Amino acid sequence: MAPRRRSNTGFIGVRLRPAGHFAAEITAGGTRVWLGTFYTKEAAARAYDVAAWRFGRPRHEMNFPEVRSLTEAQSLSTGHGVKRGVCCPRRIDTTESDEQFMAQWRRDNPGAVDMGETYRRERRAGKRQRKAEVEAEYAKGEASTWGEDDERWSWNLTTTASEDTPSEDEDFDF
Repeated sequence: MAPRRRSNTGFIGVRLRPAGHFAAEITAGGTRVWLGTFYTKEAAARAYDVAAWRFGRPRHEMNFPEVRSLTEAQSLSTGHGVKRGVCCPRRIDTTESDEQFMAQWRRDNPGAVDMGETYRRERRAGKRQRKAEVEAEYAKGEASTWGEDDERWSWNLTTTASEDTPSEDEDFDF
């Protein structure tokens, strides 16, 4: 997987807030983890790197790839944000344990993972089929067997508008 694009701050996971502070956040297992708000972009980038080390990210996805260990990254990080002493190790620990649990669950339940993928594939195929039905009826014009007020028009058009974009309930990493 290619590393994320660096933001306009020049660092991954760091963005400038309207008040002039810098926000740091990292995504792990599809969940965004807020790391805090910092006075400098370098401090925010250091906080991101500590979290990246804890989540086991490769060094090329970090802001300071020359840092060789989690211990070194923690020693270089200030550990506090704009509100003195504010840090979020509990949130990182929770997300980290959730990620480990899901990885273990995937290893223990490969059949369920396959069923989830099959379900999503079949659901998308059904949406495509309904969309094709609507398009075929629309192409018939006056000869369409569906009336103007037939609810299949609106139902099919609204449920197939984003057929290949997973919805929130489909966005699972099995």
